[in-house]
Amino acid sequence: MPTHTLRPTALLTRMALLALASCTATAPPADGRLGEPSQDAPSAVILDAFFGLDDALPLAANALCLGGEGMDGMPVTLSRRVQPERPEAASFLVITRGGQRLTPRCATLRPAIDPTERHTVLLVGELGDEPDDPPVRVEIVGSVPLLGGGDARGLSTDTVTPLTDGPSLRIAYVYAPEALPASTCPRPRTTQIIQLTWAGGVRAPTGEELGEPARKQMSVTLEDGAVVTPIALADLGDNDNYTHLCLEETSPARSVTVKAGVAVDPRGDTNPETTIPVTNDPEASPP
Repeated sequence: MPTHTLRPTALLTRMALLALASCTATAPPADGRLGEPSQDAPSAVILDAFFGLDDALPLAANALCLGGEGMDGMPVTLSRRVQPERPEAASFLVITRGGQRLTPRCATLRPAIDPTERHTVLLVGELGDEPDDPPVRVEIVGSVPLLGGGDARGLSTDTVTPLTDGPSLRIAYVYAPEALPASTCPRPRTTQIIQLTWAGGVRAPTGEELGEPARKQMSVTLEDGAVVTPIALADLGDNDNYTHLCLEETSPARSVTVKAGVAVDPRGDTNPETTIPVTNDPEASPP
């Protein structure tokens, strides 16, 4: 596997435990309760499988998966939330370019287990090798119950982000501040919160949490055509692949753009410029 020079071991170890982790938005929902998806909620799909680490999980990975040290890490992000915190690993099948059919050692939602999170399942095991035989397909072959009903069994994707690619945005939901009472967005200044889901866990290129330099490189396009910068970032310091953007404008958010080089994945690969539409959360109960 190719290695990156000038990348401190301590930084890699700290970052390797990250969870390598449609409808148009109107006013953000005022109630963050999650239940049965609304009638117009999209069917579940796999949005991305992110080949984040190849034979590189550190000793501390054993806290997520006993025996996970030195194995591969692959977050798989779904469009619907997963119900069990630890889905059956045998429910997932990873197929490599050379045709190997591999079952993960473990599957877990941790650390992204807050009520509005739970989209990303971290697969740990021997999942392919870069560059000779990388993973190219992921199938869900067993039961993976979804929050609010339904099952992800039968879903598959050929969208596997290669090891050397950085993380991109996969989901952006908008909420009223009262729907996310645990968010540290400044109150009462914040009028809407955008929850971003990255393909994998992210930090700043320095190894610290995303901060002011990252905030200034993020822009939000509003319904009235204005392009604004978040007043703050939140949901930091929990080692997952979710970030909150705090806005003070009342015009509904329509899309988010993050410039290239703002964030790195657990290997230290930087994000490309990434843009995603903002939608309401289809699994949030109506107010």
